[in-house]
Amino acid sequence: MLNNIIIRLAVYYITWLLILNAIFHIFPEILHYVAQERERIFVGTSFNSGVDAAVPLGNIKEGINRLADPEHTIPVVVALVLAFGVTLPITWVYAWTHPPKKYSQAFVQTLLVIPVAISLVVFLVKGSLALAFSLAGIVAAVTFRLSLKSTIEGVYMFMVIGIGLAAGTQLTTVAYLASLAFVTITLGVWKINYGAQPPVLSGWRIVSPDHSVHTSETKTTGNPYDARIEVHTTKVETAQKAIAQILKSGTKQWQVADVIEQEDGTAIVVYDVLLKQSVALPILIRDIEKSKKSIKNATLTEV
Repeated sequence: MLNNIIIRLAVYYITWLLILNAIFHIFPEILHYVAQERERIFVGTSFNSGVDAAVPLGNIKEGINRLADPEHTIPVVVALVLAFGVTLPITWVYAWTHPPKKYSQAFVQTLLVIPVAISLVVFLVKGSLALAFSLAGIVAAVTFRLSLKSTIEGVYMFMVIGIGLAAGTQLTTVAYLASLAFVTITLGVWKINYGAQPPVLSGWRIVSPDHSVHTSETKTTGNPYDARIEVHTTKVETAQKAIAQILKSGTKQWQVADVIEQEDGTAIVVYDVLLKQSVALPILIRDIEKSKKSIKNATLTEV
């Protein structure tokens, strides 16, 4: 059951809520410390509030005392755990929705670590304008060296940065809801394959391409198929054997409609398919593309 990504995400987020609710119920003073830290941030006071100004910032004894003080340590721990916990499902969604050729393990690891680092930095720079400007320079240098493969990776990066800031400023609800909303919208857009084909306009109206032709053919000939897949390949026989196994499990009925030889040595194998209700066409095409290296790409046209 947990192989279903929707169930897995729902269980994860609900479990998070139950665990946090239990911890806050058993140890209500945690909420008090977090509220105090949030107040320090938004009224502009320093993290060193209450520390004697005569004590140097590098004083080891004072640092150890603050480390043992739950008023200072608990908000930091809450921020780090929250940043890590709500970012983890975002990395899952990235891995689930990206094809192997575009998947980057280094980028997934970066997504998971950045919110934790940002949460720590927030505690470091608040109350110090000089440190804040220094941080801006460091971030600019790091950003200059960071290369993203696609615009959607930039969105992922922007989201985890926002989660890190929310966790560091003790806005736990914002971090949780931002993570939940992001994974929900991202999975929805990926599932429906939004924007795969641009709309076709006829004057001021949106029309389906060749809709009238396909409709008339279906009515007159009784065509049982609901989609057509074109597979571009360099080895027809190898590709057909691999694709046949995929179509047997993903369709109710299918046939090879045509094989078109190309001048560059490749061929286009055209399939008519009748999909199972539980199988989405974009997922079927993605499975075909991953089946063999001899397949260049697969495209579809509706019947």
